[in-house]
This record gives sequence, C-alpha cells and structure tokens, in this order.
Amino acid sequence: MKSSFAQQIKRSGPPGLSDADRKQISVLVVEPEISMRNSLRQMIVRLGIGTVSDAPDHVQALKKFEERRFSHIIFEAKKTSMPSGDFLSKILELDDTTIAIPSSWEPNVDDVFGLLMLGARGFIVKPFTEDSIDESLIMATKGEPIADAILFAKDRNEALAALVLTQVDKLAMTLRQSQQFETARRDLPRRVAGLKRSVEIGKLFARGGPDRLQDAMIEFCLERSNGPATRLGRLRKRLVARKQVKEDAPSVNTESAAEASSTATNEAPTQDSATTAEATHSNEDANVAEKIPNLAERLQG
Repeated sequence: MKSSFAQQIKRSGPPGLSDADRKQISVLVVEPEISMRNSLRQMIVRLGIGTVSDAPDHVQALKKFEERRFSHIIFEAKKTSMPSGDFLSKILELDDTTIAIPSSWEPNVDDVFGLLMLGARGFIVKPFTEDSIDESLIMATKGEPIADAILFAKDRNEALAALVLTQVDKLAMTLRQSQQFETARRDLPRRVAGLKRSVEIGKLFARGGPDRLQDAMIEFCLERSNGPATRLGRLRKRLVARKQVKEDAPSVNTESAAEASSTATNEAPTQDSATTAEATHSNEDANVAEKIPNLAERLQG
C-alpha cells in the first residue's frame, strides 16, 4: 500500500542543520536597533550556532569582518553608515564564500532583489522569530541559490513562474522515485522546502504582486501544454524535425540541378550554331580548321 505524501514527509523528517553544522557556523549580526540586535543574537545562540557577534551599522561590521571572517552575515537591508549594496559587495570581495542574508521590516522589492543580484542568499522579514531565523539559515546554507536566469531575466514574472513550476516538477519526480528508492525519500524534505521557498520568492518579487505571478504561471502552463508531455515525446519531436530538414535538403539540390540542366539545354543550340558558322567560315584556313575539333570538345566538356 502506497503511503501518502504527508506521511512520507513526516517519516523522512524535516530538513535542517545538524548539531555539528551549527557549531561550525559563525554569524555576524548587523542591526541598528539595540533591542532588536540583542533579541536576534539570543535567538541565534538558542539555535545552537557556534559563534555570534554583532555590530550597529555596516561600517563597524565591515571592520569586524576584516579582523576575522564569519561564515554568515545577517544585515540590515536599509542604508546605515553606508549603502547596504556597497557593504555586501565589499564583504564578498573579501570572502566570496560568505553567506549574506539581508533583513528588513518592509522590504522594497527592487532593493532586496538588487541585493540578491549582488550575491545575497535569501532574506528575512522583520520582526524576527526563532523559526524564521532557523529556516532562513537552513535555506541559505543548504538550499540552492537563485539562478542567474531569474535574477537577470528581462521578464521577471515569467522567470519566477518558471522557478516555481520547476520546483513542482522536481518535487513530483522525487515523490514518484520515493516509492522505490530510500535516497529519494530522504530528499523529499529538501524538495518541499525548495518549493516553499520558490513560492515565497515569487510572491515577494513578482512585478504587480501575486496576481500577476499567477497570470504568468497560467501562461507558462499553457505554453507547456502545447508541446509533448514527456522527454520521449520531446525527443521524438526533435527527431521528426531533423528528418524533415534532411528530406528538404535533397529536394532543393534537385531543383537547382534541374534548373541548371534547363539553362544548359537552352544555351546549347546557340553554342552549336555559333560553332557551325565558325567552322563554315574557317574551312578556308587550314590552321583554323585544325582547331575546330578541339573547340568542339571543349564545348561538349
């Protein structure tokens, strides 16, 4: 008897960081509000993170980072002592393996999206909760980064729709494989988390809001439905198209050859007539007469 999707997720356990992973993580908190900074620091300590430090603004945080490296930085997305984008760029110049997570009360879509384009790994919306901090750390550490194809897409909503539906495909495939393979069953929580994150990203960054994202997803699904539904079907379609191209190519050559033959036939009588006339007049000259057979051979060739 096949188990339900919810049962499989529950049995495989939630995705997360092991105790050993947490002890190896070092977090630098950049938060201008002292009460928020202290609260965030305490939450991170309770999550079992090995090292936690803090700074009230971007400049002081940059000085701390120059003195010692941190694996993660949770930083204010708004400008403090320097623009947050400049801060992120300098951090990644010093160490491009740093996992940087911007945070904001009411994140501006374009501002946060700009930080993601610079290399940020996710985002946190204030007010913080222990669960939201933990989930953000897990996804930023274990999850896949947002693809450049989405970050730099001309049509952001179309790219976000593709992101969400691609995660749906991956989860569906993993769910099917989990009926037979233990490795796929263990991978289910990660796929669920990936889908959840893609939906959150889509809702936050879609131009025009969630309704426009929904329209883009519907359009994306309609375009998909017009093509073959399986890999085998798509392969068959490509092979048929390739065969058609090969069949069309000889016909073009045949038409060209026929046209060339027709042209040669039309020109042949003119050439023969000219040769006959030339031969008639050249009978009076023995030297020219000797050249006529060679000329005829060249014309025939």
